[in-house]
Amino acid sequence: MSVEFGAPYAGQYDALYGDKDYPAECDAVETFMRRHASGSVRTVLDLGCGTGTHALLLADRGYVVTGVDRSAAMLARARTKASARTAGAPVPTFLEGDVRTVRTGQTYDAVLMLFAVLGYQTGDGDVAAALRTAREHLRPGGVFICDVWFGPAVLAIGPSDRTKVIEDGDGTLARTAAGRLDETRHTCRVEYRSTRTRGGQTVDEAVETHVMRYFFPLELEEALAAQEMELRAICPFDDLDTAPGVGSWNVWVCARR
Repeated sequence: MSVEFGAPYAGQYDALYGDKDYPAECDAVETFMRRHASGSVRTVLDLGCGTGTHALLLADRGYVVTGVDRSAAMLARARTKASARTAGAPVPTFLEGDVRTVRTGQTYDAVLMLFAVLGYQTGDGDVAAALRTAREHLRPGGVFICDVWFGPAVLAIGPSDRTKVIEDGDGTLARTAAGRLDETRHTCRVEYRSTRTRGGQTVDEAVETHVMRYFFPLELEEALAAQEMELRAICPFDDLDTAPGVGSWNVWVCARR
């Protein structure tokens, strides 16, 4: 694992990704469930749940959701968001744990690793351990759904330096991201620096390095098969009905146990 998701980063996380279309991603998850699960889906395990936005939205849609994350700071944000919900609203269970080793003692109809969680497993052993966790928590016929960086597109497009500036009620939040490929290890090292200013003064700063693995179709198929899961779909993030290409940096992956 290459990143800690510490308290400064966790505190800025929801603001940095406020423009992420979580409802549309939950729509996609439900589409994969309908298309590829054997039987109905009611229980969901969200591995690497972060600050809990996917988990909360899925709970609102009627699923019984358990969220797991290794970052105590991210889980604290998830629990704060859950506690602020209207009385009677469904609330996921949030647990601290590493996706490679956590065991909840239950099986689920669907297991998720969203927002490139699998890509944070940079070694083959880490990937195998994370997929083993998914398989051991899946009932037969259940589905595993994740998104990853698609190797052909990463190599064709290449990383670029990016800057994001957000104005909100708490000041100005600016983040820079600079990526560098290691083609021999199929990883991209991304340096993040985010600073919040208020009244011209810096009030909060986070610096983190994320090393992300990108994947190719055959290695995904073989890694899933090694864990007794059948690859059912790989498709672009914005089109569930076509094959990914060199322009598809983010792709969905769906497998069935």
